[in-house]
Amino acid sequence: MKRNTMILSLLACLALTLVIPAGSRAGTLALGSEDTYPVQFDIARDPTGALPFDSVRETSGFTPAVTDSFGFIGDVIWARFTIEVPAEIQKEWFLEIGYPLLNDIIVYTPDRDGNYSIKRYGNRFPFSKRDIDHHNFLIRLNDAPGTYTYYLRFETASSMNIPMKILSLPAVISEINVQKTIFGMFYGALFIILMYNFLLAIYMRDLTYLSYAAFIISLAMVSLCLNGYGFQYLWPNLIWMNDTVPFFLFLAQLTMAIFSVLYMGINDIPRPIRRTIFAYLGLIALLGIASIFLPYSLMIALGAGSYLPGIAMIAFTGIFMMRRKKRESYFYALAFSLLLLGVIVTVFNRFGVVGTNPLTLWGFQIGTVFAIALFSLGLADKVTVLTDDLQEINLNLENKVTERTKQLSDAKVEIEAAMEEMEAINERLTASNRDLEESQNVYRRDMNMAAHLQTTLLPRRMPESPGYDIAVVYLPKSLVSGDFYDFYFDGDALSGAGIFDVSGHGIAPGLLTLMAKSIISSTFSEMKDAPLGSVIENINTRLLTEFKDIDNYLTGVLLRFRDDRIEYINCAHPDIICKKIDMNRTGKILDKSGKRVCAPFLGIDTQMSKDVYSYQEITFRMKKGDSVLMFTDSLIESHGQNKTEYGESGIIKSLQDAPAGSAQEVLNRVIGDFFKFIGNRELNDDLTVILITKK
Repeated sequence: MKRNTMILSLLACLALTLVIPAGSRAGTLALGSEDTYPVQFDIARDPTGALPFDSVRETSGFTPAVTDSFGFIGDVIWARFTIEVPAEIQKEWFLEIGYPLLNDIIVYTPDRDGNYSIKRYGNRFPFSKRDIDHHNFLIRLNDAPGTYTYYLRFETASSMNIPMKILSLPAVISEINVQKTIFGMFYGALFIILMYNFLLAIYMRDLTYLSYAAFIISLAMVSLCLNGYGFQYLWPNLIWMNDTVPFFLFLAQLTMAIFSVLYMGINDIPRPIRRTIFAYLGLIALLGIASIFLPYSLMIALGAGSYLPGIAMIAFTGIFMMRRKKRESYFYALAFSLLLLGVIVTVFNRFGVVGTNPLTLWGFQIGTVFAIALFSLGLADKVTVLTDDLQEINLNLENKVTERTKQLSDAKVEIEAAMEEMEAINERLTASNRDLEESQNVYRRDMNMAAHLQTTLLPRRMPESPGYDIAVVYLPKSLVSGDFYDFYFDGDALSGAGIFDVSGHGIAPGLLTLMAKSIISSTFSEMKDAPLGSVIENINTRLLTEFKDIDNYLTGVLLRFRDDRIEYINCAHPDIICKKIDMNRTGKILDKSGKRVCAPFLGIDTQMSKDVYSYQEITFRMKKGDSVLMFTDSLIESHGQNKTEYGESGIIKSLQDAPAGSAQEVLNRVIGDFFKFIGNRELNDDLTVILITKK
């Protein structure tokens, strides 16, 4: 055990030497006729916390402290200072450490012979164990003439703030009297304001005053925790209460936000700001609950740091509401701005950004005083405004009733005249409805005729081919569809297939499908030996001749079968999907460079841009069991329950996962997966799907 202790001590010494370089020593403080002296001290960091006192005395790792605020750190801090007590000065001297939240302080006090006695302080020990009843740590120093070097070891889960000063007994008494007077007035004022608003909440049945009372209580508890008066007077033997500082910090923020929403009027706050405040409320509530269970060192840092964005957000809300000329927002914005300033200097001190001084020590309390005073004025002003408004309402009520009675009388005459006019309008509407019904009947008759004509011209049953098994799904969104498909024959042999989509919806695109189908079918048959690109160019020329005064255009895919080879051209249409059985892969048909096959739209003049656009064709082979899927854009662009498109990835996965079977069985699986994806949603466009499987 002794050997292990020695090894730990040596490691701690080495760590101390590496972390803090050696430097000059703080000078000796000569005590004289003054009653108060700031302490200039040296510090050394002990990251392991295992460094014994004897090693500390011998280390060269002490350096003069440039600040007394080190923020939230996990290291143990050793402090050293030297004082000289002259023989001609007969005073009792005390060391005051002005930060009550320090957990563990070990003071090594020297005597004239250089021996040291040990005394422990901190909020981890009952308050009754302290030598002197004081909310800060007050330590009696050796007042016999001589030079003494004191060592102090600080360890805490809170912010490492070690502001130290040396006071004479009269200075201690004077400081206690001043602080008790100031804080007595502070807490007395808080209590009076608290009771006043609590009674107002009961009398007026207004949650604003009740939330304000809760806000005051939480601020008071935070203040009592921070300045040590809570530990001194309220829970001197309940050490666990000192670990509730993060909880009260979050509680103060929670009640602050609730009071802000009620004070400014929840319906008057813009929705984005209101949602932000509600999200902040939820987060702070969760952190408040978590502070009961999670480590104190983590939650105290979060509690202190979260004040800045919280109060800044609330203050910004008040400033934003000032633009709407709301009278109470001026009190609100000014109050939270002053509270924000107080919190900023306090938080910056706790995080070690700025040193310790009266403003950083008491900034929170100062900001709280001004904020509470302004909030009270604002609430009182709201009562005054409500009283004035009520008196004005009572004074003007009779005039308003008289005026309203006259308005109702005039309105009665106007209503009677309006009723007569309404009867005439109803008669005209009845006649118009009859005309509309007749027009609707004509329109439906025309639509049915067009749909019947279109349906009769599409292939009624799938072509029988020794080389291919074919299945089709054709689902118009309305009676007349802009989609059409066709199969082409060379004698009795199947020589090609096509799927096309005319832009637009309604009767006109539906009739254009009939014209386009005829042009494409005849051109394909007439040019059966020509390159497929030439066939498409000829088709486009004939479509331009027929569509010259029409704004519609076509997209489509045209296939030509030559034994086991398929010639393929795509005119601005969704890519076809191919499933290769031997490779067990499914994907889009691409050219040799890996790019998609895409020619221009049909029915649009491309003569001016032939350098850019061309009707490119490619040839690919299909083996037994391979499948090609052609479809219109509705299959890709339809949305599911989560508002995402089905997309090419959904089609590819469905075709890949479909078990082997006939073309109709595979297509049924693909269409079933599609409708399972979109659920109860209606189709957003016409849907046509063709599956061709090599036998």
